[in-house]
Amino acid sequence: MKKWMSVSLCILMLSVLLAACGGGNNSATPATDNGGGNTNTAQGSENQTDSGEPVTIKFMHFKSDFTDQINQIVEQFESQNPNIKVEVQPVKYDDYYTLLKTKLAGGDIIDVFTLNAGFNTQLFADGGYLMDLTGQPFLSNFDENVVKGQATDGKNYVMPLNANPIAVFYNKKIFRDLGLEVPKTWDAMIAAAEKIKAAGKTPFALGWKDAWTLTMWDTRDMPSNSALIGQPDFFEKIETGEAKFADNPAVKTTMEHALKLYELGNKDQLGVDYNGAVDLFAKGDVGMMYMGTWPLPDIEKKNPELYNNDLGYFPYPFSNDENANKLDFNADASLAIGSKTKHKEAAIKFLEFMSSKEGGDAWVENIKSLSYVKGTSTDIAPALKDLQPYFDNAQTYDSQLYLAKTTIDWRSQFDQNLQRLFFNKTTVDQILADMDDWVSKNHK
Repeated sequence: MKKWMSVSLCILMLSVLLAACGGGNNSATPATDNGGGNTNTAQGSENQTDSGEPVTIKFMHFKSDFTDQINQIVEQFESQNPNIKVEVQPVKYDDYYTLLKTKLAGGDIIDVFTLNAGFNTQLFADGGYLMDLTGQPFLSNFDENVVKGQATDGKNYVMPLNANPIAVFYNKKIFRDLGLEVPKTWDAMIAAAEKIKAAGKTPFALGWKDAWTLTMWDTRDMPSNSALIGQPDFFEKIETGEAKFADNPAVKTTMEHALKLYELGNKDQLGVDYNGAVDLFAKGDVGMMYMGTWPLPDIEKKNPELYNNDLGYFPYPFSNDENANKLDFNADASLAIGSKTKHKEAAIKFLEFMSSKEGGDAWVENIKSLSYVKGTSTDIAPALKDLQPYFDNAQTYDSQLYLAKTTIDWRSQFDQNLQRLFFNKTTVDQILADMDDWVSKNHK
């Protein structure tokens, strides 16, 4: 098992973040708490030094769907570091970056916080909000290629924490009953979905009420198809004016894919959130659900029979080129230390714990996610065994690396256009023109 993690992580960073985020997530990540409550607040002096006396550090994260689990990991850290208390601040992902920017810009000191590597890390590093972690001994607990891959302008401002395959969960019983094979192309997946619908069941569980879930999908479909047609640098060229949305066939492909998924999804896709989609899938009447590993704890709790015996997982076939449809394997949450922290030693100890095998295994056990820490457990769920051959054969890639060097955040604008498209309030060609017009007006 250790072998496939080593191979996959190396391939991951040698391939060409955003979304989950999260959950996905994604890198987009699932979340339900807005940060106003459910915090694990411990007592301690906010103004004492780190010279052995009790201190409290603030830890803000975007994985609020795992509030209790994160608190359990923090309690492990506190038990080993009795002089350090951690005030945990979970925030819903859709609100996270806006709130984090507001807090840091307003002088609110957040000692440790989660970031997505790439685009988001670049923005906060440029703003001077991140401590430079380059050369920290705990970074040696990760594969060198992972550390290099998360660098910004040659420096490490974040510590890699966990990673997720972003793929398609499927109900093996439904597939078995209908005589369906695991699809390896886009057309084959849609054909299977049509048969599931004809049998009176729901083909896809979609929770697009949460903006991040739609973003997680389209910011993987579009980059993957762009790279397939020879435009891996399309998003970088958008910034310099060397490319336009209207000139990239992959953008139109993504919109066509979105319309088809919407047609084959559950009722009220834009009124059902992430948790609602997971609930629908866990009941056992939905054929497929595109997602990272985040729903696993909920599925196990709500339907053990499905979880243990009939839950499958296959790479998302974004195209009809079977050889190109490899497993999308992305970084999820990374950790940063605020540049204004008054408790540098305590913050570093927190990252040291999270980068240890014990911390990594705690993340795997509680969050049901793969850890980037060397030697950590890979025993997440039976469904993950379906992906074993892709890791063994180095058939993985990271769609988010195609977006890592961009700073134009076109995601929200594009998603708003998609929602209008679902309700026939715009057309594919109009969206292409609108997106290019939006870029020219907002990013001259």
